[in-house]
Amino acid sequence: MKIRKWIALVVLIVLVPFSQSWAAEKDEQTWKVNLKEADIKAFISQIANITGYSFVIDPRVKGKVTIVSDTSMNKRDVYEMFQSVLSVHGFAAIPAGSVIKIMQQNNSKQEGGMPVGSKVNSEQLITQVIQIKETPALDLVPILRPMVAKYGHLAGVKSANALIVTDHASNIRRIEKIIKRLDGSGVSELEVVQLKEAWVGDIVKILTSLDPEKVSEGGKSKGASGVAGRIRVVADERANRLILRGEKTARDRVRKLIQTLDVPSAFSGKASVIRLQHADAKELAELLKNLMGDVKDEKGKSKASGKVSIYPDEGLNALVIRAEPSIMSEIKEIVSQLDIRRAQVLIEAAIVEVTGSIDDRLGVQMASADVDAIENSTSTTTPLSVTNFSDAGSSISDVVTALATTGVPPIGAGFTLAGANGNFAFLIQALESVSNANLVSTPSIMTLDNQEAEIVVGQNVPFITGTTSSTSNSNPFTTIKREDIGVTLKVVPHVQDGKFIRLEIEQSTETVESTAVEGQADLITNKRSIKTQVLAEDGEIIMLGGLIREVVQERQSKVPLLGDIPFLGWLFRSSSESHVKQNLIVFIKTTIILSRADSQEILRQKYDGIYEIDLSEEIGVEGIDAKIESIFN
Repeated sequence: MKIRKWIALVVLIVLVPFSQSWAAEKDEQTWKVNLKEADIKAFISQIANITGYSFVIDPRVKGKVTIVSDTSMNKRDVYEMFQSVLSVHGFAAIPAGSVIKIMQQNNSKQEGGMPVGSKVNSEQLITQVIQIKETPALDLVPILRPMVAKYGHLAGVKSANALIVTDHASNIRRIEKIIKRLDGSGVSELEVVQLKEAWVGDIVKILTSLDPEKVSEGGKSKGASGVAGRIRVVADERANRLILRGEKTARDRVRKLIQTLDVPSAFSGKASVIRLQHADAKELAELLKNLMGDVKDEKGKSKASGKVSIYPDEGLNALVIRAEPSIMSEIKEIVSQLDIRRAQVLIEAAIVEVTGSIDDRLGVQMASADVDAIENSTSTTTPLSVTNFSDAGSSISDVVTALATTGVPPIGAGFTLAGANGNFAFLIQALESVSNANLVSTPSIMTLDNQEAEIVVGQNVPFITGTTSSTSNSNPFTTIKREDIGVTLKVVPHVQDGKFIRLEIEQSTETVESTAVEGQADLITNKRSIKTQVLAEDGEIIMLGGLIREVVQERQSKVPLLGDIPFLGWLFRSSSESHVKQNLIVFIKTTIILSRADSQEILRQKYDGIYEIDLSEEIGVEGIDAKIESIFN
């Protein structure tokens, strides 16, 4: 107890004693504070005893405090007076949870917290977010910055149209009042002005060109809200009217100007020439004519009749349009969306066909006749026995007939052994043949999106369609028809989202058959055709279709009973066996080309696969573009 009284006595000596009194009316304790050259740390300690707050003191907090007062203050007033003293000496009290930090004002702007309640001590350092309603926040920053203390902070947020201020609560309240006066200088209201004669787009251009600082066009970009204009103008092209937003005096001034400009034009309609970059003028003109014919007015009559004229100029690939301003604006918007660069698609096909055949033939034919009876007898019947087969080659009857008429026997492919002795003759034939064919065709074609393309690689072969060659006809003739025989690829690509391609494909491969078929009147052609629709990704290789075909043919001719005798039966029969196997697969690869760089890359790949150019060391390495240019030069 003695030590505590001694400490209190020292404090009272250093500090001028606080005079305490009790308010009888409210029963609230008050203090009168008078100090002269008192140590600031001792002053902070005494304030802690009065208010009950806990303080954390920066070591750099030093100095002497002098206070002259003759007014009784309650606890709240004492703390507000304490903050004023700290501010005068360049210090600040920053709440930090359950404690209050006493630090230099230069380092306090990072520590100023957001106000918790509506009642904040006027000297407390806080951070406040002030929302601006009408005026752009960035325009207020240079105006308010001189009013903020050097150790404070002021910044504008464009996206939120708000200000962030760090300063004493009393100064922030003063800044808020100034902002309210500046931001609320005029009540912003909306007003709609209906135009009768003029076109709304032309009026907006005139208004914004006269005074861009005071009249701004809204609704075109996100940055329009930050334009420092007293009047915001928005064009409603659908109803040909203007929407004004701003204070009344400014709106009245702009409305009078609009009424002056809204007068009948010297000519009806508006003519314009639109040059197309990618679309076809004739096709687009036909589309627009059909579209504009569907525009109806309030009475149900065609709005475009007699007021819209659209003519294509195929020489310049341009559209010449005459229409009312509202319809003209709609047409230009449609044209801008249709006249775009179309994607190109490179379609590469690979037709792989492998065919193999094996043919085995073996036959024995015999003939026996009574030659003397044939030579001496006048009878029409001749004793004769023959085994006549054509499975392994020419029949023995054809051989005998050829020997009797021309003296030259028909000898076919393979092994043939024949002999005759008196009344007996024989013919032995044997053949084994193997044939293989490997056909690979890789046609490729490039076309525009949604545009049909066709490539034909082959020969133009004549086929006989009619002939007249009788002896009674003095003018014999033969009619022919030429047909394309080869590889045909017809395709219509449809690009979807620049990534997927829907293909309408017709692919056919035709060849002339070299093998003769019994009874054929003209050339024989083989045809493989595929017609389908597929969906593929950019650069994907897909299989359109294929065929695996295997044909086995066995044929046997024999003498009944004798041909079934083991071993000896081969003398009385003839047989042939053929095996044909065919594999056919068709592949498609699609590549979307959206830019010139993509096209050049494809060109380089194809070029490097065909040409190989050696350049001398003196010339150096020549670019690929120069190589291609040299080919055409």
